[in-house]
Amino acid sequence: MPVPVLYIFSISHYCEKARWALDYLGVEYKISHVAPGVHLQTAKRLGARRSSLPILVADGKTIQGSSEILDWAEASSADRGRRLIPDTGRRECLDIEKRLDDIAGVHARRYFYSEAVVDYPHLVRPMFAAKVALPQKLLAGMIWGVVRKRMIERMDLGPEQRDASKRIVDGELNWIDGLLADGRSYLVGDAFSRADMTAASLLAPLAVPPQHPTYADLTMPPKLAADLAEWEGRPSLTWVREIYARHR
Repeated sequence: MPVPVLYIFSISHYCEKARWALDYLGVEYKISHVAPGVHLQTAKRLGARRSSLPILVADGKTIQGSSEILDWAEASSADRGRRLIPDTGRRECLDIEKRLDDIAGVHARRYFYSEAVVDYPHLVRPMFAAKVALPQKLLAGMIWGVVRKRMIERMDLGPEQRDASKRIVDGELNWIDGLLADGRSYLVGDAFSRADMTAASLLAPLAVPPQHPTYADLTMPPKLAADLAEWEGRPSLTWVREIYARHR
């Protein structure tokens, strides 16, 4: 069978979750970096139901979404000894993952892009085109103005949205701080699980762990940089960096 191919945006924290799952579970795969805007045609060509990335093409199937890719990876590596669902606490693990996917991940993204894409697009434009093939990079440069406008519209970006998402992210960090307050090393049970992987990958833009494959090259816009300096010592973000150091 052909080696699976994972289609990603370099900057995306949901794509990082899918990539980390494949790496951790020992699944052989290839990465295809895709530029925003170009991804619409890519998703259509692959027969995906939506235009969003990540998309994994494996075993003759098109698997879309970080959690769905994680499901596939776990099923495909069941005989290799590594698991990401604990023996006890399965429901809690999956519930935490879903909350993180639906709230923390969505609002961390809007919080970042509402400043970066709206006010400082020159900071993120190089990251969007990072590692893509030259023809894509050239095309992405030509359509960047349209892509930026669509992102602002479709992701509902702006100063008020940034402030609203910051409050939500702050609340989710408080929630994780509370979970960690009893001294636990992992969110569920006593072993690394998909809940930990999800939390760490989706909060990586706020923690900026050095083991992340992309964020070391990311320049933060000034308001976000000031917020992150204030939040740096929070238990949740310190824990994210520790999880990356141990498991990424």
